[in-house]
Amino acid sequence: MMADGFVSADIEKMEKFESESKEAVKEFDEIKKKFNDINAALLDKWKGAGADAYKMETDHILDNIGGIADILDSINNSVVKDIKDNYNKLDEELGEFNRNPPTEEAAE
Repeated sequence: MMADGFVSADIEKMEKFESESKEAVKEFDEIKKKFNDINAALLDKWKGAGADAYKMETDHILDNIGGIADILDSINNSVVKDIKDNYNKLDEELGEFNRNPPTEEAAE
């Protein structure tokens, strides 16, 4: 983006994604715990083949969902980190450009 003759780069959205990832992990873990509590209470009262099939299905769902923390950590530690590293490098280069802009003589 260009403002007042200066070129700048902003990584605020990347930093926001990282902080919101932590909140999402916490919220997801709370939902998963509540889901497990509800299932445990249900299966404490429900017995038989239907209960066994239900438990097998919910266990399968939980296995497939996995941990959102692992997914977000992977994204934050690879993709987001790479983007931020590149932006920081760009920021340094833009800072140098802004301190020493090319003159018209250098462009000719």
